[in-house]
Amino acid sequence: MAPSAQQVGWKRRLVKKITCPNCWHEFPPEDVCYIARQMNDPVLGPNEYLRFSPTRFTVEGNALDPAGNPTSDLACPRCHLQIPELLLEVPALIISLIGSPASGKSYFLTTMTYLLRSLLPRADLRFADACPEFNSVIREYEDSLFSNPTSTEPVQIRKTDPGDARLYKFATINGVSIRFPVPLQFTVWPTESHPNYAQAARIGRVLVLYDNAGEDFLPGAAEPGSAVVRHLARSDILMALLDPSQEARLKRFCNPEDPQIALGLRPQGGPVGVPRQEVILTTAANHARRFLGITHSQPLDKPLIVVIPKFDLMARHLGLDLDQEPYAAADDGKVLRLKCPEVERTSDTIREFLRQECPDFVATAESLSRKVCYIPVSSLGCSPVLVERGTTRFYGIRPADLAPKWVTVPLLYCLTKWGRTVLADGMARI
Repeated sequence: MAPSAQQVGWKRRLVKKITCPNCWHEFPPEDVCYIARQMNDPVLGPNEYLRFSPTRFTVEGNALDPAGNPTSDLACPRCHLQIPELLLEVPALIISLIGSPASGKSYFLTTMTYLLRSLLPRADLRFADACPEFNSVIREYEDSLFSNPTSTEPVQIRKTDPGDARLYKFATINGVSIRFPVPLQFTVWPTESHPNYAQAARIGRVLVLYDNAGEDFLPGAAEPGSAVVRHLARSDILMALLDPSQEARLKRFCNPEDPQIALGLRPQGGPVGVPRQEVILTTAANHARRFLGITHSQPLDKPLIVVIPKFDLMARHLGLDLDQEPYAAADDGKVLRLKCPEVERTSDTIREFLRQECPDFVATAESLSRKVCYIPVSSLGCSPVLVERGTTRFYGIRPADLAPKWVTVPLLYCLTKWGRTVLADGMARI
């Protein structure tokens, strides 16, 4: 006879509360559901595996489903969407990205996650997918850009589609079908060479990143039965993209020969006449305040990183050089440190420039949060090329030309300043 939950000796220390990264429901670890090997779940539908509360376990600690099959896959008891097992042991660090359609969120995330996989081990930290299926889309994007780095054939990352079933899921809760975004989920975990490896559970985190389609942030985009932007209220850190190629007041400082400026091509199927970017940031702020139940004038109690993508378009005008990453060798010469003072001096330069050219955006950002940092990045480090295939025209990227700059800086700055000991002084080094 299989042992019960009380008879299984758990050897790991569990958190007191789990926050579901899909629907943000908080629950104690003992309420977690398991995923059976039979189909027909009442919340997710007949084509999804059944979720259940186990009463029997194997001696190894795996749950036995109603048919007696062992399983260790976990799900939220409310939305029934899968969650990583590591959330039983460590809290999530949640980051929300805000940006208009075609502002470059997906390119930024793709190059950032690809480079972090090799950069963070130099800080004795492992950066990996929390579960391969959670990040299948970003892996596909990484492969498109980096799997053949000598290629001169232009490639394209597809625009984030609000109808993509890999990016959004439906769950029927209390008789209402609700649409949820599927976040990217990674583990940040110390390696055995980390000086605080013995306290791994205190340092490690599940990093949760939300990459909504830009249309989700447009004014009036909220729809009945949708919770696609509720993560704005639950997030620990906000990142907002200010795309200079979409800002008329900044275009005059950009390289006029770059195809993004010379042609102004918009993605097929995208919205026409996208509002100014401070309107999109205001809309996101209003959503977050409403979900939190705070007044319109009250700042959010979370940092805001204003990311300037495509900064290679205007770097020469501001006299900023992104060719050198803001990292320095630590005293032992084996790992890197993030040079926060350099990042903050760059932020001050960008802020002063934007305060002159886009004062309404700066005012909106600094009314949203009391902790605002402005960080330039170049996700590609090169100009795209115009590709024409039949009646289709789009910007393509030659993998051989890729040279991302500063794309890891926004996240590592967040982890250093607000990462709850992940990269804090004396705990880890980068």
